[in-house]
Amino acid sequence: MRDEGELAMKKIMSMAVLFVSAVSLIVGCSATKDTPKDTAASPASPKPGVKEEIVLKVGMWGENDTRKKILEEYVKKFTAQNPHIKVEFMLVPFADYQQKLSIMVASKTAPDLVWMSDKMIPQFIEAKQLADISDIQNDKAYDFNDNIPSSFQRLKKDGKLYGVPFLNPPKVIFFNKTLFKEKGLKTPLEQYKEGNWTYDEYLKSAKAITDSSKGIYGSFLITANGWKAWEDAYLDTFWAFGADFMNEESTKFTLNTPEGEKALQLISDMIFKDQVHPKPGDQITFEGGKIGMSRQNYAYVNTARSIKGFEWDIAPMPKGPNKDAPAATGLAAYSVMQDSKYKQEAQNLLKFMTSKEAMTEFAFMYVPNRSSVLASDALTKGFESPTKEAIKASLIDPMNGKLRAQNAHKNWQQIDVKVQTVIDMLYTKTYPVKDVLKKMEDEVTPLMK
Repeated sequence: MRDEGELAMKKIMSMAVLFVSAVSLIVGCSATKDTPKDTAASPASPKPGVKEEIVLKVGMWGENDTRKKILEEYVKKFTAQNPHIKVEFMLVPFADYQQKLSIMVASKTAPDLVWMSDKMIPQFIEAKQLADISDIQNDKAYDFNDNIPSSFQRLKKDGKLYGVPFLNPPKVIFFNKTLFKEKGLKTPLEQYKEGNWTYDEYLKSAKAITDSSKGIYGSFLITANGWKAWEDAYLDTFWAFGADFMNEESTKFTLNTPEGEKALQLISDMIFKDQVHPKPGDQITFEGGKIGMSRQNYAYVNTARSIKGFEWDIAPMPKGPNKDAPAATGLAAYSVMQDSKYKQEAQNLLKFMTSKEAMTEFAFMYVPNRSSVLASDALTKGFESPTKEAIKASLIDPMNGKLRAQNAHKNWQQIDVKVQTVIDMLYTKTYPVKDVLKKMEDEVTPLMK
């Protein structure tokens, strides 16, 4: 009996030990599940008074990284004042920029601060993808009213402000002074000063300078943005002849008119009939010394100033039958993206990059959009070309006069693609000018609604 009692007692003790172990195991597992032990180091929280480090991304266009490097160097002043901020520039070719930015916006990967051209702006405003930055107008230190008022045609809507231009100059003619001297011709600037600078005189000069045996052309209307940038190349020629691509309300295609036909016929004749203009797709450059007159955005001056083989200067675009035609501008602005996590910091960077100081600093490559800087010697200081009289005639006088932004529409991407396709029919001589305009009207009209 005793042995049986001892045996029973041992069994009871063993069961008790197992029970306690099981309970401990369950409690341990429960504790592990509810309060996991983090073996990784916890991220360090910013110390009191220390701002969170952030990266501001800036979208810009360009065919090479020259301007990008200049901006990266200048923005070091901003990051020195804001050591918690790092600024990164994203460079995209101009022809791809709008589509690339649209894709990035859709995928929530867009930069915080972006460049906007006049024809891009309506699309992004209409889609509510740009932030309202109206409050900068009340910043006395920034002096918003020093900006040229006409440059905000596209950037203001319903009492809101969606960006600030950093350049808004008219298009100009870069001309090879050496070629004009060799031919004994008056330069475009001299003809302008005499009041004779018209498209008729432009064509006469182009014919006189052209020398097919040497591969020299008198005229080149295509800007550094390439053959696809048709509006950049031809718009003010349309205006000079009394034509326009669309009406003022941007609701109707209007180029298919007698005036539009004359303007486009002039362009076609220069290429194919008179042969004073490079053929479509040709990659001839002004800096190569084989072009007499090259229509360009003023920003091309950064390339022109590296020219060593010949003398050059600039002149205004010639006048056409419509004597009161406005000068077409090439607006570019900084805008803050609506989805940016750092809108205030991006807005601060926008103010920094469009300040009087910045406009003065960048005057060697951009025409400043501030009246105070435009009136200074910032544009001419330290350079022989362009000459002071050329800058006054080609830039300052037009900017103080009648300027007009390029055409724009919320569907501009689709419109642009359609026009590129149709204008190729002109370039390949598939259709005459009249039929090209009719085809263009048929393709573009549905997109104007």
